[in-house]
Amino acid sequence: MASCSVNKDFETYYLPVMYIIVFVTGFIGNSIALWMFIFHMRPWSSITIYMFNLALADFFYVFSLPVLIFYYLKESDWIFGEVLCKLQRFIFHVNLYGSILFLTCISVHRYMGVVHPMKSLGRLKKKSAVIVCVCVWIVVMAGISPILFFSRARQHTSGTNNSRLHPDTNRTTCYDTTSKELLHTYFIYSMGTTFFGFCIPFATILVCYGFIVKALICNKMRSPFRGKSVRLVIIVLAVFAISYLPFHVMKNLNLQSRLYYQGIDTCEWNRRVYAMYQVTRGLASLNSCVDPILYFLAGDTFRRKFSTTALRVACRNETIV
Repeated sequence: MASCSVNKDFETYYLPVMYIIVFVTGFIGNSIALWMFIFHMRPWSSITIYMFNLALADFFYVFSLPVLIFYYLKESDWIFGEVLCKLQRFIFHVNLYGSILFLTCISVHRYMGVVHPMKSLGRLKKKSAVIVCVCVWIVVMAGISPILFFSRARQHTSGTNNSRLHPDTNRTTCYDTTSKELLHTYFIYSMGTTFFGFCIPFATILVCYGFIVKALICNKMRSPFRGKSVRLVIIVLAVFAISYLPFHVMKNLNLQSRLYYQGIDTCEWNRRVYAMYQVTRGLASLNSCVDPILYFLAGDTFRRKFSTTALRVACRNETIV
């Protein structure tokens, strides 16, 4: 649709800024979280195991961001080859759906502890949490593996993409979705991952939080999990509202626009949808920055042990000086 091409200059300025913010804050936050989990949170509880795996997924993602930052700073010219392009898109989606499922596991675990404390005594074992985490990794990697096929690095003339920057040079695009010839198949796959990887977990979380709120407020329970549970509800719902929900809506809407709205009279609509999709791509990566806040506010003893460790390190440094 050359007569109705989208302007990609916006992503050249917006996405690098977002990814730099995510890389710096996410790298620091998740490095601290992993350091705490590995060296200062022993023995682990079940929920700590889930949070460790969530932090691990976030850390691998932020560690992969520098090449993506370079790509967009270079005006969307991919120079790292098709294999690394496929791997980059694969890592993003593994982090996305891995994070969603680990947040679901954390929410279900908290639901069991608050709403069914007696029934959950024999069920919330660390061995069960380890098995669940292994299953999550296997399911996510298997479900996201088609991304390795759909993702493509293709050369084009930048002028065809309505770029004002060096309009007549050849550039290589690393598609964040797929190329035009595979678009229909990818749209079906995207709807499937949205339903099974986002809608079902989100519905599960909403049901869990509904019962948690009922148990804590309506029944006026005085549970030791009360404060942590309320903070967990607020943080997780905020992550879904800001990062996951807008991304899935705009991603599939953008794919639908590319497939079914190709007339010249829908050009402006397509451009706006594409621009909003780019915005939500940046927002989707923010979960890697927010998750460390979850550990600090809603994790089992994380805040207390972090404060103790930080104070001990500060005193040790002061003694050395």
